Amino acid sequence: MLNVIRKDLILNQTAILANLLIMAGFLGFMSSWEEGASAGSFAFFSGIMMAFVPVMVITREDKFKAMALGCSLPVTRKTIVQARYLLAVGTSVLGISFAFLIGAFFPLSELDPASLFRPGAVFLALSVTTVAITLMLPFTLRFGAMGLILFLAGTQVLGIVALTLVKIGESSADKRLVDTLVGSVMDLHRRLGPEAFYLLLALFLCGILVASYGLSLWVFRRREF
Repeated sequence: MLNVIRKDLILNQTAILANLLIMAGFLGFMSSWEEGASAGSFAFFSGIMMAFVPVMVITREDKFKAMALGCSLPVTRKTIVQARYLLAVGTSVLGISFAFLIGAFFPLSELDPASLFRPGAVFLALSVTTVAITLMLPFTLRFGAMGLILFLAGTQVLGIVALTLVKIGESSADKRLVDTLVGSVMDLHRRLGPEAFYLLLALFLCGILVASYGLSLWVFRRREF
């Protein structure tokens, strides 16, 4: 499995470096944006961006028709899927650490390092990137680059439909739903306390990763090249 990860990193090192440089520029700009800079928003967008790094590796492999070659090597498809998920978790954690260091020590940053490195901001970034990975990897492992397009298009369509229904009905259901979700999380945090809450959140994130891995393994074993 480590050899598969090493292969992915070597073959995609230029693309990964280019993406990180672009992300670093955007994160530096966002941290210096005086009116919109906050630890929460910075953590949220950092999590989203870093989730696309491992997905980019899969879509590039599909673009250059290298997935079939990888499956012809003396490794099982289970090993390939395991390598993809381990790479996704590793690059996400390292990427978020990289993003937070930019936010904290970029000379023009308006962010407070103490607020940025608090458990709330850290777990927000980890939660966002984990949820994004668990949703995108099964699509990309099954359909390649087209899977990413299908996922992004599907989420956009769902968002447009939901927004249209809210506007037609002149309802505030979207705001009430967000308020209910945020309120429920905050209430759970108060009742459990920080330590138990973050432990429960970590277990939940691990659970959805395991479920996503199982789904990805099932669809990838049935993919034909």
